[in-house]
Amino acid sequence: MRTSPRQFYDFGSFRVDPERHRLLRGGETVVLPTKCFETLLLLVQNPGKLLSREELLNAVWTGAFVEDANLTVAISTLRKALGQEAQSYIETVPRLGYRFLGDVEIATEEPKPVIVEKHRVSRTIIEEEVSEVPATRRFKSLAGLRVSQVVTLLAIVAVAIGAFVYFRPADRHTALASSNNSFLPIRSIVVLPPKSLTSTSTDNSSLSLGVADALITRLGGVRDLSVRPTSVSMRYVNSNQDPVDIGRALTVDAVLEGSLQRENGRVRLTLRMINVSNGAQIWSANFEESDKDIFRLQDSLSQEVAKKLFGELSKPEMEHLSRRQTHNAQAYAAYVKGMYIWGRRGSQVVESLPYFRQAIELDPNFAEAYVGLATVDATVGIPSPEAETLIARALQLNDSLAEAHATNALIKMFHHWDWQTTEQELDKAIELDPNSVSAHHWKGVYLSLRGRLDEAKAEMHYALTLDPTSPIIMADIGQLHYFSHEYDQAVEYCNRALSFDPQSQMPQIYLFDIYLAKGMDNEALKHLAIFDTGTPESAYTNKTIVEFQKSGLNAVIKGQLEGFSRLGQDAQLNLALKIAHYNMVLKNPDESLRWLERTPERPNFFLPYIAVDPLYDSVRSNPRFQAALTRLNLN
Repeated sequence: MRTSPRQFYDFGSFRVDPERHRLLRGGETVVLPTKCFETLLLLVQNPGKLLSREELLNAVWTGAFVEDANLTVAISTLRKALGQEAQSYIETVPRLGYRFLGDVEIATEEPKPVIVEKHRVSRTIIEEEVSEVPATRRFKSLAGLRVSQVVTLLAIVAVAIGAFVYFRPADRHTALASSNNSFLPIRSIVVLPPKSLTSTSTDNSSLSLGVADALITRLGGVRDLSVRPTSVSMRYVNSNQDPVDIGRALTVDAVLEGSLQRENGRVRLTLRMINVSNGAQIWSANFEESDKDIFRLQDSLSQEVAKKLFGELSKPEMEHLSRRQTHNAQAYAAYVKGMYIWGRRGSQVVESLPYFRQAIELDPNFAEAYVGLATVDATVGIPSPEAETLIARALQLNDSLAEAHATNALIKMFHHWDWQTTEQELDKAIELDPNSVSAHHWKGVYLSLRGRLDEAKAEMHYALTLDPTSPIIMADIGQLHYFSHEYDQAVEYCNRALSFDPQSQMPQIYLFDIYLAKGMDNEALKHLAIFDTGTPESAYTNKTIVEFQKSGLNAVIKGQLEGFSRLGQDAQLNLALKIAHYNMVLKNPDESLRWLERTPERPNFFLPYIAVDPLYDSVRSNPRFQAALTRLNLN
């Protein structure tokens, strides 16, 4: 039980609670990402003082590799959270830093008695609530106790441990870690799919991902805990990486990981919560259910984990933790298989389509399955009337699904070039789920296509803070630097993306353009060959390199254009943008514009990027190029 008063920082209608890492407005929690809160805390602790960008970065992102853009994102997010009053509170001093202008009052709250006895079915547990108070502070309070009080306290603890061991049921137990340092406030967590101990088949892998997805979906809606999304966790299905290393890479406070065993119609699950800062185990539990009652298993583990993280839960929170995406177990199993395949990306994403369709057939009201099918359909084919029908149905079933609004934005952006609706839908998705990686990522893409490159960088970097190991987000940040003519930074981010996924094609495509802009034809050719063949080792790659050595990059591109000219008209239209691109490389602007004028006949995912691609700088003021932008609604 705490003996010292709690301290708060009040300004206007806001209260900053440093101990619980919460920002309150009129008593209501304002959700903030961890780094944004820590930035605000530092500002209110130094009212009126100019804090340099370096001071803020070093204090908030201690020991991490970050850029100025991370701080820009944090300040931008803070201003959105503070609303109309933001400008009167946070002052930007150009090229120097930030200053907090509001009047800050320090308030205190005296400690209240804490009841530490809990009663549960089949057992009685007496335990100290430790989730919100750092270990160092708890042990300082023991120093002020008399000897008789210490003896009494130790006796109570001994009885509690005895009762816990004696009354625990055979199929489930909860064990607290012995390391006192493990009990730190948890503000962010990643849920890793539990490893299958029996096999790594698609069925077991999808079951493992389903367990993680249920926890992520349910925990993410409780209080202000930041939970890394399923799109992050699915990369670690059956991973052998150390959980603590994963947690550090994802910059979270804790990792929830474990193992899963499926035998004789039963599912046995062991979960462990690990403190990332020191690797200590905070909590562990065993669960067992019939494999035909997977929902009951999800309900049990969601509630147990939430109680460990938050203590007592309100009735609405309990109801949220029991919310199911579908009540059809077979539909859910098919949906998770589809998500598992989609998460691996690459050419095999089309293999996810039958699973999403099966989930919808089994449960025609399964909104998330419609979103999954629409997302895949929208990315593999442009235009896609089916994707539009599917996402409309998903929103009809559940208008509060952030991913549904994000996917709708994707369709409006690349299928219809409807920029106004795109921005509205992305903002709605972020409002519904501030931690949606896809919404922030696609908002960055949208802003880049609109030429708002600084805003795009801020949004994209925020997406990267939510998913720090995403190769596609890293590559897209590299592309943003390319659009800004910052070619060295562009190379750095694309190479970083390839270090995480050497098979990823998007960084190869981007690097071809970047090295061309840098005048490094040799490097450009290497990436041209790789993204055309998908591998650095092939007969075609070797042939192009030999040809380049004989006559140069231009000869290689001319050879490709000659090959395209021998194709039928339909095939050439499908390649219209690529032909326009190659003609710009060869400095044939008139021929490039001629092919650009034909591109609307075959909508192309990359077409809107001509608005910001430096390759087209020399024709940007040309009326024919401006007419192409007008057709894209980009003027």
